[in-house]
Amino acid sequence: MGGVLAITLNVVAHFTEERLQRNLQILAQAISLPVSEAMERGDLEQAENSLRSVFGISEVYGAYLFNAEGEQIISLGSVHPTRRQADEALRQTEEGEFAQYESIDGRNVYSYFMPLFRTAGQPNGFLQVTRRRSDIDNQLLQLRNWSWTGFGLLALLILGTITLAHQRSIGQPLDRLLSSMQKVQEGDRAHRADIKGPKEVRQLAGGLNGMLDAIQLAELRAVRQREERAQMAEKLRQAETLAALGQLAAGVAHELGAPLSVVDGRARRLQRRLDQPEDNQELEDIRTQAARMTSIIEQLLSYGRRSRAQQRPLCLAALTQRACALVGDETSDDRVTVVSGPECKIKGDSLSLEQALVNLLRNALQADPAGQIRIGWQLEESANGSVDQVTVTVEDAGPGIPPEQADQLFEPFYTTKAPGEGSGLGLAIVKRVLREHQGSIKIDRSPGLGGARFSLTFPLLTADAQGEPSA
Repeated sequence: MGGVLAITLNVVAHFTEERLQRNLQILAQAISLPVSEAMERGDLEQAENSLRSVFGISEVYGAYLFNAEGEQIISLGSVHPTRRQADEALRQTEEGEFAQYESIDGRNVYSYFMPLFRTAGQPNGFLQVTRRRSDIDNQLLQLRNWSWTGFGLLALLILGTITLAHQRSIGQPLDRLLSSMQKVQEGDRAHRADIKGPKEVRQLAGGLNGMLDAIQLAELRAVRQREERAQMAEKLRQAETLAALGQLAAGVAHELGAPLSVVDGRARRLQRRLDQPEDNQELEDIRTQAARMTSIIEQLLSYGRRSRAQQRPLCLAALTQRACALVGDETSDDRVTVVSGPECKIKGDSLSLEQALVNLLRNALQADPAGQIRIGWQLEESANGSVDQVTVTVEDAGPGIPPEQADQLFEPFYTTKAPGEGSGLGLAIVKRVLREHQGSIKIDRSPGLGGARFSLTFPLLTADAQGEPSA
């Protein structure tokens, strides 16, 4: 850019110098006619006045008038040309006007020579007008100084603009990127860099965000794997517990089953022999407690034993009716309402599923001995819009179940009933049956009856599998 300016300055200086020289030439040409006429009339005073007039118009350094023999007639200025210079100028003016740089009395000047002619056309001498060369050089120097000063200011402005633009377009985005890295370094793993600025900075920010996302994904995957391992360990622990419980249940059944049968049989025989009502009542209490102990043993056996029956298609309506019939002797006919849904089938073990439904119905009966109970089912749509599940609901009019107890209800031996009224195995058996049938269970409040609502969800049997024999 500086080279371009230097070349431009040289061109401008050349034209400026030519303009200053041309101005001097115009002045000389303007006074040449009145000076020539004054010389022809012999009026040197008028000729001198004409020469003096140029000093008021421009920066003329000297004005000189010579006759046809080269003799100096009028000399105005601080320096005076020599005879030799006059003769040389006279010789050159014979060919016409000319200009040159020369030294007069040690002063460098620019001189313009204009030949003068009489009216008849004969040479009548010549006119010389000079200007100090330093005036021209000073103007050229001033032009260069102003130009270089302007160039410097412009360069500073451009440099400042570039610096500011660089800071705003690159510096600030880089500062923001470094700030984001600092935040991540300080532990803010959720922070992400703003993708702003030039393409390169955006690529860096995108790469940083991608790396942080990958790290976060890896951490989540590691956490998920730890949770899965913990769940597997918990399932293994539960399986070991169930296995031990199954062995315990088998031992209890073997050790207590036969003695309880003997106790119940002997009590029944004594009832036949005794006539006293008080004695019969005592024996009836013995039989009731023996029956309760037998029921607890059966539940222990059921919970510890895995179903080995072959699963097959089951009509859900028939399964529900059988479960209601099993608890029919424990309640009046009008307390349990069956809300039938669409005809559908599921695949499972009939006895296990009946036991799960019976346990839920008995829980509902015990929650409110005088309230209504409702059992029904409905089809469910999955996320993709297909109907592939069915939900069976058992609702009661009891006090409901607090949310904080919902998960504990399915733990073995956990019960909210008074001591002696429940073993805490009924819902644990329900959960085990659901797990064996790839189902799930949820507890919430019944919108219609106000008590608890148990929702059991099973996979719906596909049309291809419905051709198998059903129960």
